[in-house]
Amino acid sequence: MAPPRGRPASPVSPPRRRTQHVPQDALVTRADLIGALRVLRERGWLIGLISVVVLSVAFVRLGEWQHHRYESKVERNRWIDANYDAPAAPLAGLLPAGATSLPRAQEWRSAEVQGVYESFAQVLIRNRPLNGDAGFEVVVPLRRDDGSALLVDRGWLPLGTTGGSPDVVPAPPGGRVDLVVRLRPGEPPSDRTPPPGQQFRIDPQRIAQDVIGPVLPLYGVLASETPATTPAPTLLPRPDEDLGPHLGYAWQWWMFASAAYLIFGYYLLREQRQRSGNPEPIRLRMPASLAARRSQVREPSDEEWEDAADR
Repeated sequence: MAPPRGRPASPVSPPRRRTQHVPQDALVTRADLIGALRVLRERGWLIGLISVVVLSVAFVRLGEWQHHRYESKVERNRWIDANYDAPAAPLAGLLPAGATSLPRAQEWRSAEVQGVYESFAQVLIRNRPLNGDAGFEVVVPLRRDDGSALLVDRGWLPLGTTGGSPDVVPAPPGGRVDLVVRLRPGEPPSDRTPPPGQQFRIDPQRIAQDVIGPVLPLYGVLASETPATTPAPTLLPRPDEDLGPHLGYAWQWWMFASAAYLIFGYYLLREQRQRSGNPEPIRLRMPASLAARRSQVREPSDEEWEDAADR
């Protein structure tokens, strides 16, 4: 069938739009809201509202927890980018005298340190994966010239044949060594009891109980060691700076909190509608500004069709 005279076969003007008629009884009115408030006074609906409030508060707190984890990773990455590749400096110049913890501004900073390994106090840190493989990290105290010891994470070793420990733990070099380490704060303590010679966390306070003499309240991840030994643990790579899904999870929890009220309100209004004998589904009234714009939409005239065909 040929198109009407004067109109193009393929319209180039916007297609005609039709507004959908919404029955007046389907719109949420002031009477519906007043009736819903009366329903809400009933014990069952009031208990339901309290449950929704408690649930939404829990969702908000879970969102805040995920957002805090996201912010922690952003802050960690900021210090990695600022300090990881910075030139190494003497440890004495990076750590204030009498410091009880590592200053945040010095995390991942490269430090030069000299001393003697105390291999008799070597400890294995359990459950340390690397590239998807399970294993251990080897921590050895390094006794410095001033008498204090710095815990040095010499690297990673894979699980052995038994799984309870590595097959071989390479010994650190003997005598005086020169190291470059990247400074890290101590890890939170663990309440679990590890096997002898092992720990679950690099907790300087806990490991210091098996070390003779003072131990600094931080540790260093080995970057280089002079003289070097072979074999040696695998040096730990640059930390992953992926922020993970925490921000997305935070927004999901917050949307769940909002959805809880919307769903409760929908069923409350539906209950009020059923009691009032109105079978129409609930629809929100279109804002006046949007309704005015939709009312202005009209079908193109014949002259406009002809102008479009001539272009």
